[in-house]
Amino acid sequence: MNQAHIQLPTWTLPIVAAVVSFSVGYGAMQAQAQATQEEIERLGKITQETYLKTNQNSTNTALNAQAIKNIADSLARQESLAKASDERLSQLINMMLERK
Repeated sequence: MNQAHIQLPTWTLPIVAAVVSFSVGYGAMQAQAQATQEEIERLGKITQETYLKTNQNSTNTALNAQAIKNIADSLARQESLAKASDERLSQLINMMLERK
């Protein structure tokens, strides 16, 4: 039987080893670069979502502060109206007592 063998000169063995080593290293580097790019894209999406939620939260906080101010103003007006009504009622009672 005649078997075919690949024969390399011995001086090419370091070159072949270097090429194989380079190829493995280059493949690993490319895989790492791809994983890094995917992680950057994922973090970019998370950052964008966080930015939008923060803006919405800031808007809601401002609206809540405005609503609280409006309620406080309304209560102050009601207090003023109640005080004026009490004074008028007091005057009316005094007038009724004077007529008796």
